[in-house]
Amino acid sequence: MARAAGDRPARRGARDGLTYPRELETERLALTAWSRDDAEALVVINADAEVMRYLRAADRAESLAQSERFAAHWEEHGYGLWALRPRAGGDLLGFAGLSIPYHFPPVLPAVEVGWRLRRDAWGHGYATEAARAALAHGFADLGLDEIVSLVHEGNVRSRAVAGRLGLRIRERIGVVVVYHTRVMPASATPSRSGSRP
Repeated sequence: MARAAGDRPARRGARDGLTYPRELETERLALTAWSRDDAEALVVINADAEVMRYLRAADRAESLAQSERFAAHWEEHGYGLWALRPRAGGDLLGFAGLSIPYHFPPVLPAVEVGWRLRRDAWGHGYATEAARAALAHGFADLGLDEIVSLVHEGNVRSRAVAGRLGLRIRERIGVVVVYHTRVMPASATPSRSGSRP
């Protein structure tokens, strides 16, 4: 993998005039840059033991700190995780998007595509739909050379999402399967419809 200095991932260079969108609509979802206002919804999602089964448990204080990191990532890097809501309106379903995986130093420098949804939002293809948009904009707008995804080996659902996205296994580090791609998924042409930088 091409590496940039420090913990910044290598980039080919963003396309002129394009930025990673803070707001975007997909077929069924409204994606908005993670906001500090989304913190309470994250507390609820992280309180579900089944959602967190393959992740480190997060109490209220840790969930609020995580939400702060999500919002700060946008401010520092100009891209990050989107809050996912139904286009028709409704409560936050979870998050998906791109971020630097500081929590897992063995893969740095890197940008990760990640997702986490409320349990009642599982099985509808929302994670795949939102992550596909993140991959498209990561390659087209940010000019990334590679995007990874970190999935616990036992997390069959997230491994299936990685497969649907066309991600391939790069390596295994302990119980973490590191998926990656260097190409935009064929079905993931970036949309400018409903997007705002």
